[in-house]
Amino acid sequence: MWRESLAIWSLTPAHLVLLEEACRIADRLELLDSMLRAGSNSVKPDFAQFADISGLLGESRQQSAALKALLAEIRQGQYGTSPAAMDPAGGAGVSDLTARIARKQAEG
Repeated sequence: MWRESLAIWSLTPAHLVLLEEACRIADRLELLDSMLRAGSNSVKPDFAQFADISGLLGESRQQSAALKALLAEIRQGQYGTSPAAMDPAGGAGVSDLTARIARKQAEG
């Protein structure tokens, strides 16, 4: 997910943080899915066992909603913005950000 996203999106440092969390959530969802699949083979009409799976289903729904929200925010950031320039030390420099703000204020 990380590599494919970087190939199609031009992300700001803040959006890179969001993408990292989205990747973690995607990994979590894969784990939850494997747990649900393993549990579904042995599910019997026993209420206690259903309660265990019900908790996994609930967590899976919450993680899916969080992933959807993060991806929407990352996509939203692609419209009308440009990524911060990377400095040689490996990050967006504060001076670059200050210069971008000054240019925007001069334009508007």
